[in-house]
Amino acid sequence: MQAELILACRAEHAEGPIWDAATSRLWWVDITGHRLHVFNPASGQDCSWDTGQDVGAVALNQQGDPVIALPNGFALFSPATGDAQPLAEVEAGIVGNRLNDAKCDPFGRLWTGSMAYDRRPGSAGLYLLEATGIVRQAAKDLTIVNGPAFDPERGRMYLADTGQGQILVYDYTVASGAIGDRNVFVDLTDSGGWPDGMTVDDDGYLWVAVGRESAVRRYDPDGQLDGQVTLPVTNPTSVAFGGADRGDLYITTSWFDLTASQRNEQPLAGSLFVARPGVTGPPAVRFAG
Repeated sequence: MQAELILACRAEHAEGPIWDAATSRLWWVDITGHRLHVFNPASGQDCSWDTGQDVGAVALNQQGDPVIALPNGFALFSPATGDAQPLAEVEAGIVGNRLNDAKCDPFGRLWTGSMAYDRRPGSAGLYLLEATGIVRQAAKDLTIVNGPAFDPERGRMYLADTGQGQILVYDYTVASGAIGDRNVFVDLTDSGGWPDGMTVDDDGYLWVAVGRESAVRRYDPDGQLDGQVTLPVTNPTSVAFGGADRGDLYITTSWFDLTASQRNEQPLAGSLFVARPGVTGPPAVRFAG
């Protein structure tokens, strides 16, 4: 299946799409472009705001206001004023790291991963922001953390360690948010693919954006490849289900890691795409804090 262009925007490093069912809007970020975006598929209009620094991800709180992942923690962002009010520090004392992807679990707890700017192996962690504002470390010794994605029916949390080329799976207790030991779910090191942002559909299958492979792949619960969406750009970065029937698969892409010649050859890199894969997925959960 081929993805279709839905927004030609040439973002530098588009990431982290989330579908807000209450407003029928797709929120996303341009990490290194320092911008927070919201897209209306019905009108084709995209609005954006300058965050002033790298912005790894966005979630919405119970009032529908954006909570953004900045390099050293979470902040409540005001589109009206452009101000970011700090909510919680994460890795504030670690020089050279920044927060990367973030997603809310079914209980509205906000999970985020980190990475080092120089991509040092083992320098990243996984963190959980509770509704109370307390932050705790859930995992360490990671490299570039993307995801997570949740399968509450099977008691699983999936995570991509992009730097290691692996999709990981953890035992996951929905009620408490506790996770167990990690295991490798899919290993892409032989192909050189970059497993990136992900989501779980309503059938319990995992969808993963695979950088360097121009593809979004669907894996069954046993880790077997079940299907693929192809794109006209090298580096898809993340995915989210949305739309009126929750059957639209939105895909963000990037040109940040491309060479100068590749950027010239891929004028649509950094744009947003959509596919209709014939399955549905849940909208984003709002942060409980």
